[in-house]
Amino acid sequence: MPTPRPTRPERGLLDRPAPSSGRVLPQLDALRGVAILAVFVQHLGDRYMRFLDARAEAALPAAIAPWVLTVLHHAWWGVDLFFVLSGFSLAQGYLRAFQLGRAEPARRFLVRRAARIFPGYLVALAIVVATHPALFARDGIGASLAAHLALLQGYVTPGGIVIIGATWSLTTEAHFYLVMPLLARPLLARDAARPARRALVAAIVCAIAWASRDALHRAILEPGVRTAIFEVTQRRLVTSRLDQFVLGASAAAAHAAILDGRLAARATRLAPLALALSIAALVGCFRVEGALLLEPGGSWPYAPMSIATASIVLSACLCEGRARAIVAPAPLRAIGVVSYGVFLYHQLALGVVGYHLVGESARTLALNGLFGLALAAAMGLASWLVVERPALRWAARVTAARPAAAGPAAR
Repeated sequence: MPTPRPTRPERGLLDRPAPSSGRVLPQLDALRGVAILAVFVQHLGDRYMRFLDARAEAALPAAIAPWVLTVLHHAWWGVDLFFVLSGFSLAQGYLRAFQLGRAEPARRFLVRRAARIFPGYLVALAIVVATHPALFARDGIGASLAAHLALLQGYVTPGGIVIIGATWSLTTEAHFYLVMPLLARPLLARDAARPARRALVAAIVCAIAWASRDALHRAILEPGVRTAIFEVTQRRLVTSRLDQFVLGASAAAAHAAILDGRLAARATRLAPLALALSIAALVGCFRVEGALLLEPGGSWPYAPMSIATASIVLSACLCEGRARAIVAPAPLRAIGVVSYGVFLYHQLALGVVGYHLVGESARTLALNGLFGLALAAAMGLASWLVVERPALRWAARVTAARPAAAGPAAR
């Protein structure tokens, strides 16, 4: 991994603590922007999907409509992208620490991750509960709150109460944080093994995740039916998502090795083509996954989807010059910086806007999308300024006071 050039974070509202890896990759924020916009589209589409299906089938050529609808129906892929980006980002700090011949204490890593996730989440949870007082009249609200406070809401929903629906993914994410310190050295340390052996470790972990997911798919599936337990086993268990975090970390290691090698210039020239091919492959995987998921043996398309997602992240991060400007425009980077707050509040924002803008039409869909995104972005920015950034700065001060190596980059 080459010695990172000195970097200067953005000024003003989007100023963030410098990543401990020393490397600023604007493409990561842009990809976070893509991920949160996809998640936003998913939840906007929950209300309008039948309308969109009918309009697309009526307005688009028969050969194109199924592909457009496939992409819309897979907007939940934004969570997959977030998981891969998490693995990539967390690996940056470990790569830097191993380059310097240091070790990253698990305690330091977990303090930084807790500071990144918990403060913003707890404030959002309090706001959503305060704005929905009817929740306290429901049986099981105490158990539900306990599950949310323990970050177990992705696995259990006492009383069927879901307070912030999208935060199921925080359960998966937090459980990966517990695993990452164990995987970091065999996956990332240059002094631990040759690249081929590190790749073998990644392949073994991914194979275990895919085999576990397939076994659960075969055990739980009722053909053609998407049950709650099926959703948990296929989308939420950390064992079923571990490959995405590991592929993200492996992409970070490959990125560092490429930029440190003799083929760096050629790789950056080919990166835009690789990115385009990866996107095309992902859309093809969407089509296959949508057709097979609820059929016996239908878990396998998940594997190439995860690989294509990691390839997108690696290719985007290798883009330089004009290609990087196209991949990482300023507006997309900006929403990426505040993406965690947007993630926490976008369903509340859509609910507020949707309460006042009712109806199924192109106009109401556009207005719900426009005003819902604007409100979610404003709430996300407030969360970033008031809660998240101060927590990150506090964690940076606390962990920097200790003599061990620098921790992973803030997400």
